[in-house]
Amino acid sequence: MNKPFFELNSSSFTLDCSSSSSAEIDPLEATWLRYDWKLAPTAKSPSNQIETGFFSSMGYDRISSLPDSLLTQILLHLPTKDSVKTSLLSTRWRNLWLDVPGLDLHSNHFLYSSSVIKTFTDKFLDLNRESRLLKFKIRYDECNVYLFGITEWFVTAINRGAQVLDVDTLRSPYYKDFMPLDIYKSKSLVSLKLVNVGLLKPEFVVSLPCLKIMHLEDIQYSDGDGCLIMEKFVSGCPVLEDLTLCRCFDDKLVPVVLRVSSQALKRFCVTSGHGIENDAQGIKCIDFRDDDRVVVVGKNLSFLLMVDIDTTLEMKYLSDVLNGVSSVRHMIISQRTLKELYRCVNMEPISKFHNLSRLEVSLSSLLLQVLSNFLEIGPNLKYLTLNLVFSTKIEGENLELTNVPRCLLSTLECVEIKEVVAGEESGMMRVRISKTTALKVAKHKKKIWMEVVRYFLEDSLVLKNLVLCLTDSDITKKLVTFTKRFRRCQTIFR
Repeated sequence: MNKPFFELNSSSFTLDCSSSSSAEIDPLEATWLRYDWKLAPTAKSPSNQIETGFFSSMGYDRISSLPDSLLTQILLHLPTKDSVKTSLLSTRWRNLWLDVPGLDLHSNHFLYSSSVIKTFTDKFLDLNRESRLLKFKIRYDECNVYLFGITEWFVTAINRGAQVLDVDTLRSPYYKDFMPLDIYKSKSLVSLKLVNVGLLKPEFVVSLPCLKIMHLEDIQYSDGDGCLIMEKFVSGCPVLEDLTLCRCFDDKLVPVVLRVSSQALKRFCVTSGHGIENDAQGIKCIDFRDDDRVVVVGKNLSFLLMVDIDTTLEMKYLSDVLNGVSSVRHMIISQRTLKELYRCVNMEPISKFHNLSRLEVSLSSLLLQVLSNFLEIGPNLKYLTLNLVFSTKIEGENLELTNVPRCLLSTLECVEIKEVVAGEESGMMRVRISKTTALKVAKHKKKIWMEVVRYFLEDSLVLKNLVLCLTDSDITKKLVTFTKRFRRCQTIFR
């Protein structure tokens, strides 16, 4: 077991580097974490019987009886700050975190001085320098650590066989740290996530034989043609299965087409870009997350099983996207996409989704009128999930659903209806409203629920299960007044 380069003071719960002869660091500068809890149990006997502390209710400390090799693998899945906390458990755990084969750091965890994160990381990497470093994950503010040559850490991680490399500068800097060229020739990387960093143009053949997951977000390129760099990057990953591209192209670039040709690719998520031409015949899932840029799917999507669309593309482009993925079996549509899609249905011809068996759609009461028409695109639909989005604004008065699409008469077997408060899906806070407004909203919400439930119970010929995720008990009482078109249909409350 390695001698620690600092010690934890259990009374003040700070990292004290002054006890180490190898580090001349002021204790205040070296303060890393402050804890608001106390945790210092001691072992009573070699049998690890604990009388007080965290394990007192258990009577037996089973975790500490595990071998060090397994404990360090468990700690590998924790942020480093939490891994360090375990050194307060007992003498057995005191230095165990030093043998964890990875780092998961956040610059906000290092207080008082920006130099602490460099000192800590340098010394950790210097320990067991011959052993593998399976994971290197860091979130940092470029204002604090930019001058420290952080790319050297990435080179060290790659050269020591890292399987996971995750780098995020927290916000988009004016000048981004460029990743070392070593990143293009790692023999061990399995997962790579880069956010707000730069990529250099490789003048050699890219070789990442083990990389399965790649996430690139807000990337800056040293060369003017980022698409060529990306194509070379992806083509060097023969087993790549999951690819995510988020705002990876400079707005100043002329519109180009990114060609994705990875035969092992199964999932592709794109949040922005220009054109996407896919040559990955094994792809199973595509996610579209786009606000205002044009994303066009080109070809070879006949093997696609699932598509998740959350975009506000112009109608002509959205129509192209839908026609290109018309063979999917599972589709997820957001509320804002449905608004544009309804306009598409009226203005642009859209293919029928004959293979579509599962659909999840979010819609407000204002869009409830288009639901029955929208369901016409899936004549063989079997499973439907409705996310009813409610807000403090009362929308629509005519809530009666009349049109009965083909799927309700022949194939639809299960419908699940959920309630979503407007803004929750995007993390927004709820708006406080008056009691009078709250009563009006509750009445309007109940009216919507009643009409949707009535529609599926009375108009579905083969519906087997109607799953309702609601809290209003009054609605359950009203259900007995509805006539079930298919008498064996079960109503399930969650």
